[in-house]
Amino acid sequence: MIVLNMNSIDSFPEFLDEELPGIIRKIAIAYNIQPFINDPDFLEERLKKWHQFGVLSHTKKVRQVFLSELDNFLKQWDIFEEIQKNLNEEIDGTKKKKLFEMSIPLHDLGKIPVYGDEKTNREHEFYSKILLSENLLKQKLSSLELSEKQKEYLEKCIETHDVVGKEIRDLLKHEENLNLSFLSTQKVVNLCKSLAAKYQDIKTEIGIYFLCDSLGKTDIRLTALTDEEIVKKEQEILELLEQRKLPQELKFAVMQLPANIKLAEIYLKSLNR
Repeated sequence: MIVLNMNSIDSFPEFLDEELPGIIRKIAIAYNIQPFINDPDFLEERLKKWHQFGVLSHTKKVRQVFLSELDNFLKQWDIFEEIQKNLNEEIDGTKKKKLFEMSIPLHDLGKIPVYGDEKTNREHEFYSKILLSENLLKQKLSSLELSEKQKEYLEKCIETHDVVGKEIRDLLKHEENLNLSFLSTQKVVNLCKSLAAKYQDIKTEIGIYFLCDSLGKTDIRLTALTDEEIVKKEQEILELLEQRKLPQELKFAVMQLPANIKLAEIYLKSLNR
């Protein structure tokens, strides 16, 4: 059995990952959110169209993607070195990459206190940040003695983790332009550059989060290079969902994933070009 040192930043992401079921339950108890008290991996009905996993499993999947899949995408897109250069920068002696990884187990905890809010945008990212200053997480993080700059970076990673989704993906969906063909246009590149300028100090991280978070929503990967290929595979996807006893509406997440991945590629490539 490996004993993790909760006083070490290097091992703290793994410590948080293992502690996550208890953290979710304790937050749920504090806010009296019964579904998450009963099941830390609870998945809300309203999210089943876009999420295969509950909060616990999704969060673990996002970290797995960050650790084991991200580099392959970056190498495939020929941007590995420039992204790694950014993540290897240090904040008061600690690489951004490790602080970013530490933010992953914490990034969606705000979904617990906003449970029951039926607004489209419940701002769970903001509540995830707020939870950092409440006793449970404050005590867990206190052993690290993070500097103010490190805390600020951690908070920014958490609070901005879905800005590419909300400010570009959702805009394109509203305009019915979230498709592989439209994503190749200059308008999308311009949107990406504008967003990067808006979040200049964390522009790389929001792109990485969008990619990892998108890949963490379903483990069904659709191989398709065109919008036509995606449409043709709809029946195949529905049959697979039935075989795996997954909700049929999850097809929307599976069919949108190629566009999400392409948007992540365009965004990250736009940062230095």
